[in-house]
Amino acid sequence: MGSKVCAIVGMGSGVGAAVARRFAAEGYCVAMISRDAGKLERYEHELAARGVTAQGFVVDAGSDESIVSAIENMRQAMPPPEVLIFNASVPRECAPSVLDPEALASDLRIGVLGALTAARAVLPAMRATGQGSILYTGGGLAMEPVAAAASLSVQKAALRNLVFSLHQELSPAGVHAAIVTIAGVLREGSLLDASRVADAFWTLHAQPPGQFAREIVLS
Repeated sequence: MGSKVCAIVGMGSGVGAAVARRFAAEGYCVAMISRDAGKLERYEHELAARGVTAQGFVVDAGSDESIVSAIENMRQAMPPPEVLIFNASVPRECAPSVLDPEALASDLRIGVLGALTAARAVLPAMRATGQGSILYTGGGLAMEPVAAAASLSVQKAALRNLVFSLHQELSPAGVHAAIVTIAGVLREGSLLDASRVADAFWTLHAQPPGQFAREIVLS
């Protein structure tokens, strides 16, 4: 197994799989973190068929303890990740006036608090080496909310704010925190193709210290 690891929290068939392929093309092994063990096993086989070394770890992104445990299990099986991609959110369809506050709190626990917990879990190793990237999947709803997707709009707005704060704090230490904001709907073969999103994640990770961008917006 190679020494460079890209960990993806919220592994899926769209952005997650595209990011896995993109980083694998640069020589990275992939740690896939998701709640669905069956899907993780399928992704392992699919990526192996493409020559990608990938291993899955089951997590409940709504549980701090589960996230920390999954990342600890990952560190026992693989080297500490050089890159963490956080790709988890809850796409709940509901207008704000009828959105249950408890439902919103639950969604924020996954889409925002989970993002912070995952960052905190990988940061000690990155700080020790003075390098690493913590990157997030954002959305245009952060800048232009949609009433029918009120919860996701709030999640992405809060996440973007959090990432900007992390960027400000961590950049002097050589750790790159940034967000890829997808301002539109992913569609294969379009300007919002998942492979273009994956390229944006690589672009951020490849930026040298002193030239860290905090965001790439794709539209």
